[in-house]
Amino acid sequence: MSHEIETKVLDIDPTQMREMLAVLGARPVRETRLIVDWYRPIGTQEGEDPWFLRIRSDSDGKHEATWKGKPEVIGTARKVPEVNITVPDPEALARLFLGIGLERYAHQEKDRSSFAHEGWLFEIDQYPGMPAFLEVEGKSDEHVRDGMRLLGVEGSRTWAEGERTLIQQIYGLDWYDMRF
Repeated sequence: MSHEIETKVLDIDPTQMREMLAVLGARPVRETRLIVDWYRPIGTQEGEDPWFLRIRSDSDGKHEATWKGKPEVIGTARKVPEVNITVPDPEALARLFLGIGLERYAHQEKDRSSFAHEGWLFEIDQYPGMPAFLEVEGKSDEHVRDGMRLLGVEGSRTWAEGERTLIQQIYGLDWYDMRF
């Protein structure tokens, strides 16, 4: 099982960040719109999820199912165990999830620009109705901090919690239904 170690740098200028990444020599990985549907056991209350399960599709027609375990905040970053699998038919998988007693409880759409550089993954995310943010993913909390220093954003406002709490608490938006 792999772990994702990342933090979010809030309220960035996406054009300026793309320019900074280009100057740094970061390699563009993809530019896409993501459509994400979240599933959980029926009746689970917000914040009591034992795990997270999603089906994510991108604008290139790729589909992925992801199980995410409970996150652990480690310094500036968040560490989350996860398992990803490619799925050929997301609608069939959604029917399976519903058939085994899960409910689809949230839907999001966001635009994402991804860049790779020396072991880091930098992703500019833009949800509807809120400022863009930069995810810095690395091998450890210190590696994430190094990536932030490299881009000159080490003093910026960050968020190590999940996107649901970011969107609800900081921007006052409905994370459960975010559509362009």
